[in-house]
Amino acid sequence: MHKILIAHSLYPPHVIGGAEISTQILAQTLDSSYDVKVITVGGHKEGEVRTDTVNGIEILRLPFNNRYWIGDSARQVSASDKVLWRVQDIFNIRQYRHIKRYLALTRPAVIHTQNIPGLSLAIWKAAFELEIPVVHTLRDFSLIEPIQISAYSRFYRQISKRYSRMISSVIGISEHILRTHTAMGFFEHASKHVIHNIVENNNNIQKLYAKKSVRHDQPLSIGYFGQLTEVKGVHYLIDAVKKLDQKVAGKLFIHGDGPMLHQLRELAESEPRIIFMGKLDKSQIARKMTEMDLTIVPSTWDEPFGRVVIESYQVGTPVYASKVGGMPEILLDAGRFSFAAHSADAIKNAILDYYGLSELEKINLKLQCSAHSRSFNEDYLFKEHTNIYEKLIRCGG
Repeated sequence: MHKILIAHSLYPPHVIGGAEISTQILAQTLDSSYDVKVITVGGHKEGEVRTDTVNGIEILRLPFNNRYWIGDSARQVSASDKVLWRVQDIFNIRQYRHIKRYLALTRPAVIHTQNIPGLSLAIWKAAFELEIPVVHTLRDFSLIEPIQISAYSRFYRQISKRYSRMISSVIGISEHILRTHTAMGFFEHASKHVIHNIVENNNNIQKLYAKKSVRHDQPLSIGYFGQLTEVKGVHYLIDAVKKLDQKVAGKLFIHGDGPMLHQLRELAESEPRIIFMGKLDKSQIARKMTEMDLTIVPSTWDEPFGRVVIESYQVGTPVYASKVGGMPEILLDAGRFSFAAHSADAIKNAILDYYGLSELEKINLKLQCSAHSRSFNEDYLFKEHTNIYEKLIRCGG
């Protein structure tokens, strides 16, 4: 059984966003046919590599060896600390030593990196020096713009682009994110692939879908699920709901937390229909989505994928989303269910579009959402990844 080492900045139970969930799903999907291990960064500042097991998979957690641990989402970090952290993370020599020692000892057949902040570009160099092929999945734009300081990002981009020549295969979770990187000269020597994220489909999800009833001629329950940051566009959604009659928009449930929480509360203060639910545990998301008539994804930045779209489809709740990034690639019908970003009026019109559907159209839409979500399944994920791995293993990278 070939050894596959999956590398990511964080790994459950430490979860900041969808990247950690997608990485866990990948590891667990592959574990039946490969000897899968995960290397990540833990919350201890220095010392030894710690090992634990999550759902039967061995997890190696390196000390974070930097100014702070990125898994500590509650920590207040100054702009100067962020810059200094990033400078040290370009090539973290202590992480390099940990990683190279482990790779030399275990000799995995393939290393599959995901997001690498905290591990640094050192992981690519260590693998390259040991002639171990590396597959890299693009889950965000951190190789292009790690922080919103253009001078630093330009500097980092040149270095990360050079290191990307060490990669054997690159995967984009959308055509958009892959095209954006390759157009800038990244991954010159790598084979290129697009493999969309998937979502887990278990008995609980199926039961929730079966129980979901489609309501008609009633005020809508509208859901938002995600972080409360400016690029998520939640302020446009709040403005849209405030513009709609109460007969159309009954309640907006905002599920999530983030730095804009206070500002968004102020924006919604005079509107009792807008309810802040806080951050949900992963196990609660599907049930809450089932309770919504509609999910809105109002992002204003180039979302690489949009996991929330497929999660909502799974339980039969339709989605309208901004026409940004990789989002149009995964919507049921991008022409019908996407809207212009940065526009409360565009969101308002999307909500009115759903409200105006007949009861039969809404029932059919529920069925179509569920059917569409099933194409993002584990068989697809496994087949696409093993094709890449096996070719690298046969060819020696």
